[in-house]
Amino acid sequence: MPIKKLSNGKYRVDISLGIDPITGTRRRKTKIANSFKEAEEIYYSTRREYHNGELPSSLKKAYTFTELTEKFLAIKKREVKLSTFRTIENIVNSRILPYFKDSTIKLITHHDIYKYRETLQKENLKHTYINKVMAYVKGIFDLAIEENLLSERLSKKLKKLKDKDGIEEHVKFWTPEQFQKFIMIFDDNKYKDFFKKIYYTFAYFTGVRIGEQLALEWKDFNKYTNEIIINKTLTSFKQGNDFLVTSPKTSKSNRVITVNKKLSASLEKWKDRQKEALEEYGIKQTDTTRIFKFNHRTPNRNHLNEFIKQACEKYNLDIPPINIHAFRHSHVSLLINSGEDIHIISQRLGHSRTSTTYDIYGHLFPNRQKELADKLDNLF
Repeated sequence: MPIKKLSNGKYRVDISLGIDPITGTRRRKTKIANSFKEAEEIYYSTRREYHNGELPSSLKKAYTFTELTEKFLAIKKREVKLSTFRTIENIVNSRILPYFKDSTIKLITHHDIYKYRETLQKENLKHTYINKVMAYVKGIFDLAIEENLLSERLSKKLKKLKDKDGIEEHVKFWTPEQFQKFIMIFDDNKYKDFFKKIYYTFAYFTGVRIGEQLALEWKDFNKYTNEIIINKTLTSFKQGNDFLVTSPKTSKSNRVITVNKKLSASLEKWKDRQKEALEEYGIKQTDTTRIFKFNHRTPNRNHLNEFIKQACEKYNLDIPPINIHAFRHSHVSLLINSGEDIHIISQRLGHSRTSTTYDIYGHLFPNRQKELADKLDNLF
């Protein structure tokens, strides 16, 4: 409860009264009480008056759903990174607004929320994606409560959808043998081939996110310790002639990972090849030159994704095509099969919690039941 004891022995009550419809800022009311009990009474009575529409600042506004979503997005824009906001904005405008835009907010029920989720399920969308959409739906209707437009949370009984068949549905990966089939198509003597070979090899043996990899600069690579510093990410949003670079996904995504010696040596060879090639474009290679840059433009992430599918078909590789993010999954599978501890894997991936790693990759860990039974047999 927002009650704080002051140095003079009195209590300050800080009461939130929703969002100002004009400025978009949070409305607050501050009062001073002589005792904690009095402060509690002030807090609850003021909140009650606000929700009953008895305060001048709580006069109900006839919001349309469109206006409510605009206010929700305005708040999110101030709270999250630009790249995250763009994702939220796209989901709200393409998925949520078209369905609810003609709705009368106060007449929407729990059933309407469930019915909306069912329309998403009928599109055979991934449950993880549907859960993300529904989180923003919840955020919009929670804002309606703050604005005194609704009296109860419509989504409070709505539980997250479980992964289909109890298995994380989107985890696809290549085994080392499959990756070797793919990497053999490249000719080291051809500059673009060598770039792609280095790019995909780095992705497979580090598990970094695509934006993190494309943002790497030569100053982030220590050839003596074979360490890579990851502290930024290249987004897909244009900024001038380049793309916007922001901080990584979470604070834990700021990390240092060690690469194997062969990969480190390959990076050194690539650095020499890149230097010569960039000079042809009149570009001088420096410490701030991005590692994965082969000409004057930033590599097209869509092309890097599409190339995998095209190569699998063109060279009849007889392996399932995967996307770039699946190289991250492949790296995790590689580490699990090498017997690495989940805590080390989580740190390497930059996950904020070990539970995140286990939620996504738990089914890939070997079942230890037989191993345990064998140990018990030895003690029998």
